[in-house]
Amino acid sequence: MKDDQVHEIMSRILASGVIAPGTKLAEQHLADRFGISRDRMRRILHRLGHEGRLALVPNRGARVIDPGHADARIVYEARRVLEGGIAFSITERITPDEIEALASLHAQERDAIERGDDAAAMRLGGALHLGLAELTHNSLIVDTLRSMVHRTSTLLSYFGPRDGPACSCREHSSIIEAVTTRNPMRAREAMCSHLSLVETRLRMRPRCETVDLDTLVRDEIARTVRPVTAAPERADEDQPTPVGAT
Repeated sequence: MKDDQVHEIMSRILASGVIAPGTKLAEQHLADRFGISRDRMRRILHRLGHEGRLALVPNRGARVIDPGHADARIVYEARRVLEGGIAFSITERITPDEIEALASLHAQERDAIERGDDAAAMRLGGALHLGLAELTHNSLIVDTLRSMVHRTSTLLSYFGPRDGPACSCREHSSIIEAVTTRNPMRAREAMCSHLSLVETRLRMRPRCETVDLDTLVRDEIARTVRPVTAAPERADEDQPTPVGAT
């Protein structure tokens, strides 16, 4: 498997919130499961650690993050400071095309909720926040927020309520509306209010049951490398239909 495939699988597993906090992510054990070298697995785990998706403990290796409510207070306070400023700064100079791109992401988020795909809705919600940050055209702001989004995704996986994605989606509507009306103060208020509400919805105890890591890795590998069944050919077509054509 390619490193990016292994990284994507491990990202999904870590974001699922169903591995017991503190679980050791042994390099050789995982390398054997993925069929890659230990050195490659080490590089992937370090990449995930720098992205904030797992904990790199000195002399103890990589481990599943053990989130807590104290961590939530720190992260959400930082996000309110950073994202409140983002919303304020981009509102007066956002273009119609940029507004349309944000609205498209939000529409995809709503669709994911309607079909009951909370994982996709959470991912799209994070993409919406990052999309706003990218409009600052400041790579440091984007990278900082990306790290924070990874940390809060882990928190939400463990402590988020079942209806969390739907609530966030409604609040995202208020943020986009404020940005669209080019009201910086209202945009900052909508963003900070949303992040505060997400924090207050966190439960005191994790909502997920733990699942064996080997089982998750096996299932995710099977899903990733599952062969795609080719569509039957049509006799009246000389050329293949372009991808995305309707």
